[in-house]
Amino acid sequence: MSTRFRARFRSDVLAGLLVLVPLGITIWVFLAFVSLADGLIRLLPEVARPETYLGFPIPGLGILVTMAIVFLVGFGTRYYAGRRIVEWTEGLLSKVPLASGVYQGLKQLVQTLFTERGRHFRQVVMVEYPRRGLYCLAFVTNEETFFDVEGAPEEESLVSIFLPTTPNPTSGFYLLVPQSDLLLVDLTVEESFKLIMSAGIVVPEGRRVANKWVAGAAGLTQGVTDPG
Repeated sequence: MSTRFRARFRSDVLAGLLVLVPLGITIWVFLAFVSLADGLIRLLPEVARPETYLGFPIPGLGILVTMAIVFLVGFGTRYYAGRRIVEWTEGLLSKVPLASGVYQGLKQLVQTLFTERGRHFRQVVMVEYPRRGLYCLAFVTNEETFFDVEGAPEEESLVSIFLPTTPNPTSGFYLLVPQSDLLLVDLTVEESFKLIMSAGIVVPEGRRVANKWVAGAAGLTQGVTDPG
């Protein structure tokens, strides 16, 4: 009876953790973002702060201010004057060695993630890693070949993939893998992230299929989520 109770207790604790940990992390990230955004209000002159007149701060107001700033910057860059300001700023940053490298790297990353350029994180694949016979889920980040491997077949190109770690998929490994070593997986990006973050506890419904790589396959709708 005692053994059965302990087993049930462990199962209930695990079930509770699976619900509360993601929920707690989500709430923590949201509150941290709100707090960071509200910090922008404190950068304004005291006369321009709403709390000066209301007598109390308004939580979340920083998010509206941030969205307004982003909108105004985006609106301004669409026109000649705005583009000239951006070009002048980038030219100024290019003269600062460290800042130039950081800015250009971040700019390229943001453009890749938030525009239709490239096929970033839009196809889930399986690759044998860290040795033959063991499979890991990964994401195609670039299908274009920019390395020529001496002795490799001419038609064999290398594909850039990101192999995330468990339970934190924001860290991982960047790998260049021959096309023939990749298997296309019938999973969406969201399903794959849930699978990786839960270490296999949260699995998608039904059995999925892994197919051999076909050139240009990262643009297929299979396993692809619409970013829009």
